[in-house]
Amino acid sequence: MKTLKFARTAAAALALCAGFAQASPIVTNWTVTDFATFVPSSVTPAGNTYPLPVLSIGDTQLHWGAASPQSGLIIGNSGVAVNVPTGVLTSTVSVTHDNFVIPVGSSLQSADILASLTLQSATPSVGSLESGNITFGIHFIETLNEPGAGVICADGGPNHVGLNINGCADIFVLSENSLNFPLLYEGQPYFVSFFADGFGTLSNAACLSAGAAIGCRGFETAETVSTTADFKILITSTPFETPEPGSMALVGGALAALGWVGRRRKSVSKP
Repeated sequence: MKTLKFARTAAAALALCAGFAQASPIVTNWTVTDFATFVPSSVTPAGNTYPLPVLSIGDTQLHWGAASPQSGLIIGNSGVAVNVPTGVLTSTVSVTHDNFVIPVGSSLQSADILASLTLQSATPSVGSLESGNITFGIHFIETLNEPGAGVICADGGPNHVGLNINGCADIFVLSENSLNFPLLYEGQPYFVSFFADGFGTLSNAACLSAGAAIGCRGFETAETVSTTADFKILITSTPFETPEPGSMALVGGALAALGWVGRRRKSVSKP
């Protein structure tokens, strides 16, 4: 699992920002494109043959299990350019979990999602193009739907109650990377953060069952249905305060002026 580390760059980036005497006007609207794919080498168990996880459609879909319908993770809206107003939480890509009964032992265990992002000012005018990569790691557990009479589910809750109503829910954990760091754009500091609908702090039992540390963040998905989580981006001109647990859960990633991996080039014309 790969993680971008921005902590060392934050202070340097802000100091650099302060040194600009002629900064550009504050950007009020951005054009953001997120090309999100699964990293083939990160998928475990490996094999790319059913019932093991199989990648398809430009590495944006993972399906596993010999049964029909199969379980899977599907990335939606990859590569779609969206308008993101400064200070407004805006949807980018989505991840859908198709949760169906499959043979024991054929489930996905972990994978990485690589997000290749580009950001460009749309208002007041098109400026430079910033681009780079962020990797989110996934821990996943396909639970035993019926662990036995009187046996609780992997998340620590009772079977056939609440989210476990159709059998024990599956558990999806996303690695928590850097939180909120600056992006230096045309001489102005901005802060970029990522969120996802439905994500929150999971129970100790759920985290440990999925092979993650206590306090992990993610979501559970009910059996026999498809559950979609929308990933959202927030760009602000001041540092963003992380919400309290139980509201919108910050699930990782940010773009830093000096830690930004990728390339920067000047735009010569409007798209």
